Amino acid sequence: MGAAAPKLDELRDLLRSKFPGAGVLDRPEYGVLSTGRGELDAVLPGGVPLGAMTLLTGGASCGKTGIALAAAAGVTRGEGRVAWVHDGSLSAPSLAHAGVAPERVLQVRAESTAQALRCTDFLLRWQAFHFLVLDWPRPAARGPAWNRLNRLVTGAPHALMVLCAPRPPGSPVRFCAAVHLRVERHDGGTRVKLAKSRFTRASEHAVLRRRGMPGAPFELLPEHPGLGQRRHEDW
Repeated sequence: MGAAAPKLDELRDLLRSKFPGAGVLDRPEYGVLSTGRGELDAVLPGGVPLGAMTLLTGGASCGKTGIALAAAAGVTRGEGRVAWVHDGSLSAPSLAHAGVAPERVLQVRAESTAQALRCTDFLLRWQAFHFLVLDWPRPAARGPAWNRLNRLVTGAPHALMVLCAPRPPGSPVRFCAAVHLRVERHDGGTRVKLAKSRFTRASEHAVLRRRGMPGAPFELLPEHPGLGQRRHEDW
């Protein structure tokens, strides 16, 4: 959020002191989905917020998909349903290795940004899934498309997570996201920094060790996107 973040934090503190108990957005109104990693949930408002869009940005093989898989595994363990829209970078081995129940997951492989956004729009309207993931490296879409997805998920009993490469300031997906996490490799693990949150103070961070993180049951390849799974067959 840049230089605006300290000002917003000061305003948040002033409102809490002047009008105690009035901060309805201190925590998500509709609850959260736990990622299963306590250190990550502590950076988030207790987990991935329901009724909101969560954005994860970072380079290839930085850990974004592992975080999304951790949340998806928790959802399916609770007999919830997951929809995952992607460009071919997700495969059945990574889902199984993460503990995601395959019979409770719908994978949708899109061929373009426009198609991925239309499919996500449709799935949000269908309201059959508790957790939706839009895994798209470079979502070069205009503001109206992201505004529409944001309106569909806001206040709904499900969560939308968007995984993509770093986006520039002023990007519409950054503006629409209720929570924005920056993800990067760090000493053999993953460093997660809270860049924006409508619920908690920004700038919190956590380091997730690679050991125990969901992912593919084979070595990550930095030259491949996501979990390096383009060489594996999709469902």
